[in-house]
Amino acid sequence: MRASVPLTPADVEYITAGFVTLEALCTLRAEKPEDIRALIGDGRLPRPAYVLRDGTEMFPPDYFSLVDAAGGVDALPAHFEGRYLRAAAAAGVPATAAQAAEEWRGYLSGEYAVCLRVVTPENIVVKERLVVLISEQLASPQPGDAAWAAALRKRVDALDAFTRPFAPSDRARFGGPVSRDRCVTAPRQRYPEIFGDRSPARQGAAMAGPLPC
Repeated sequence: MRASVPLTPADVEYITAGFVTLEALCTLRAEKPEDIRALIGDGRLPRPAYVLRDGTEMFPPDYFSLVDAAGGVDALPAHFEGRYLRAAAAAGVPATAAQAAEEWRGYLSGEYAVCLRVVTPENIVVKERLVVLISEQLASPQPGDAAWAAALRKRVDALDAFTRPFAPSDRARFGGPVSRDRCVTAPRQRYPEIFGDRSPARQGAAMAGPLPC
């Protein structure tokens, strides 16, 4: 559930640097912003990732990528479900149609665009899998074990590549530390010897597809 959190100038700077208006997204498309807003209102396309203080809705630059890959709004739900279930199976994660439907609702909330650099069903699966694996490692630390350290480094770096830095206000919005805080920043701060001189604030390159867990 997204909370209503006042935005600071730092939030606005972050949001306007990485997200765009619906009017900008529709500039080279046949759809008009009012058409898209109607589809959002009907629960057929994702809501904006952020809304500025003046009411301006901000969306990720890849907002239309998934609907275009599906071949249109009508085909999008089945397209999303199919890709999600195939990605889960490939990652060895049991998934049901009910779970895919839950992720579809999460996708429509717009909040995956807050977290992921590139929003695809595959990246949703891999991001969640990486969070689970990293959390399990941190719960049973073995920093002196070379294999444990190498696996943690690989997984943290992969999650870094998938996730956005988040706006400062997102911690209040989501009720506490976000997954990036827990699974990227925290392990890098806790085990600097594993990650060398890489800063906890390091941002990975955007990824269009999943990385191995």
